[in-house]
Amino acid sequence: MRMIGLFQHYKDNSPEQALIAAKSAFSIARANNLEPLKVRSLRAMGLATYTMDRYTEALEYYLEALQLSEKLGLKPDQGIILRNMGNIFLDQEMPDQALRYYQQALAIDRELKSDKDIAKELLNISSAYSVTTKLDSAYYFCSQALEKASVLADTFIYAQALGNLGIIEFYQDKNDSSGKSYAHREKYDQAVKHITEAERIFVEHGITSNLGVLYLNLGDIYLERKETAKAVLKYSKALENSRMMESIDDERRAYLGLSKCAELSGSTSKAFDYFKKYSVLNDTIFNLISSRKQTQLLLNYELEKNKALLKAAEEKKEAVHVAELGKQRAQKNFFIAGFIIVFILSFIMLRQYRLKHLSNKKLKEAMDHLEQTQTQLIHQEKMASLGMLTAGIAHEIQNPLNFVTNFSESSMEIIREIKDEKDDGEKQVLMQELNMNIEKIQHHGKRADNIIKSMLRNSHGNKEEKRPTNINKLCDEFLMLAYHSIRATHPEFNCTIEKKFQPDLPKVNVMSQEITRVMLNLFTNAFHALKERAQKEKDFSPLITIITGTSGKHVHVIVRDNGTGIPKAIRDKIFQPFFTTKKSGEGTGLGLSISYDIIKAHGGELKVDSNEGEFTEFTILFPV
Repeated sequence: MRMIGLFQHYKDNSPEQALIAAKSAFSIARANNLEPLKVRSLRAMGLATYTMDRYTEALEYYLEALQLSEKLGLKPDQGIILRNMGNIFLDQEMPDQALRYYQQALAIDRELKSDKDIAKELLNISSAYSVTTKLDSAYYFCSQALEKASVLADTFIYAQALGNLGIIEFYQDKNDSSGKSYAHREKYDQAVKHITEAERIFVEHGITSNLGVLYLNLGDIYLERKETAKAVLKYSKALENSRMMESIDDERRAYLGLSKCAELSGSTSKAFDYFKKYSVLNDTIFNLISSRKQTQLLLNYELEKNKALLKAAEEKKEAVHVAELGKQRAQKNFFIAGFIIVFILSFIMLRQYRLKHLSNKKLKEAMDHLEQTQTQLIHQEKMASLGMLTAGIAHEIQNPLNFVTNFSESSMEIIREIKDEKDDGEKQVLMQELNMNIEKIQHHGKRADNIIKSMLRNSHGNKEEKRPTNINKLCDEFLMLAYHSIRATHPEFNCTIEKKFQPDLPKVNVMSQEITRVMLNLFTNAFHALKERAQKEKDFSPLITIITGTSGKHVHVIVRDNGTGIPKAIRDKIFQPFFTTKKSGEGTGLGLSISYDIIKAHGGELKVDSNEGEFTEFTILFPV
């Protein structure tokens, strides 16, 4: 208990020392078999590593603490652990996973009738829905949290809920396209009222950690209403708070707001200075997003690993139970048979038991080996897909980034010319050129942003629902990703790409993440076949053709290449699992098999036609 006290002493100022104290407490608990103290120690270890931004390690401690607290029936500990796990996923912008844990925590809090924890959970759920832009749900849970905090007279939760409610109201109205100016003004006034009141409470109680986001959103509201003086005041306060709290994202948003205010006020040079500072911080944020994406992958891996361990434990428990039942049954049969003929029947049953045990052992070893091999192959296939996507994304993003760099350099040159130019007419022309450059920088920045968002959507790990999907857009995007991916490892490879897309192609109701996997697999196989033939034939001209269109009640996608082709002898085997013609280590034989199953699951067909040494053509048929 003394070590837990040390943890409480160090947790806010020295998380490293807090972690050492928590680990010491865990060692004492384990040595003395103190199970509840183990749970508290694991919780403390999770909080310390979370404070140090070691999210994956924190998740491991919390998962272990959760399993032990469930075993011991420690409901209050379960609620705290689930809430903290939700916080980890929300910090890493994984709101769907966060919601799952917050909702479990809320159910426990309601069971325990803990009103303060219920209010916290409602506020957390509201924040998660805000990240997913489900603003109506966010508003509903935030209103409930505000009502609960008001009854409890909890100043901190009340102020936090009030500020969040104002921010949600602002974005609800911002996204409303009805155009009712009176209602628009009234809604904004309501948002300002709530956020300003929350700001007053936080300032009055000396709480600085939540002020930055309030200042930024007040600045955004005043900027939207063209009240630049008020907006500048709030953005300036946000800037000061962001530096004090060391929040790069808040500092970046503050500079962008100040840049827009300066532009509205006609101070172009000041607007440009603020925008430059915003751009520098934006690059830092981009690196943080990349790091966050890696953390997301690690967190998902830890969850999957934990599920696998739980499943293995359940299977082991079931196997022991079945074995026990089998043993009891064998003993019963043995004693019954002993009454009939003791020696002969006992000998026969003992022999059968040994043979059965030996057969089961060999069968289990074979099944374990097969499952291990299959898991390794599937992992290899996933990692290969991840590598191809990563290379493709790098090439896709490079173009807009090059444009941003070039136009930024051009803008700096124009600014120097404006400073030196004395003729007002010439200055006006240069200002127009500068404005055009800034618009182009903004355009290509948004283009890079859209590419990243598109990749994030396609890498989402949750179960996807079928949605109407633009097949032309999907083909175009992942065709270029596959091409850039192979060129990343084979830069000497070049290929002519023909796109024959039907312009009015109807949308198809599919799970886009699954179909993306099929497209990427077919395109990659085609490029590999073209590369292989190009290496053998010097005068060969690689060509890949993608055709989309409608035929009857189907939308078809045809992927044709003039590569090596598929020998007739193996054409019927290519959709079989683990069948591959690639060298050892280059392929798993699962790509086409999984693609075939995905298309079948969508009610479609995947067909192949090929002549060895001439062409290969895959046709996908989607039901409309």
